[in-house]
Amino acid sequence: MPARLKKGGSRETVSANIQELVHDWEQDGTIGNSRPKTKSQAVKQAVAIALGEARRTARGKAKPPPPPAGTASARKEAAGKRRR
Repeated sequence: MPARLKKGGSRETVSANIQELVHDWEQDGTIGNSRPKTKSQAVKQAVAIALGEARRTARGKAKPPPPPAGTASARKEAAGKRRR
């Protein structure tokens, strides 16, 4: 049965996803479409999947607010937009 991974990028979420994936591997021998032969290979695969999920969910987060008007960073940002 495929694991339902939690969304998020915190250390606790990633760790819980790794545990879930390794538990599923112990039950049916698969992680996603792969079939790792040893537990160490299964853990490496689970880490890769969990970190990839964390990266994917972090993309949807909101952008930081723009710098205050009149500051040097605001002028640099405006100049960068003009060059494009």
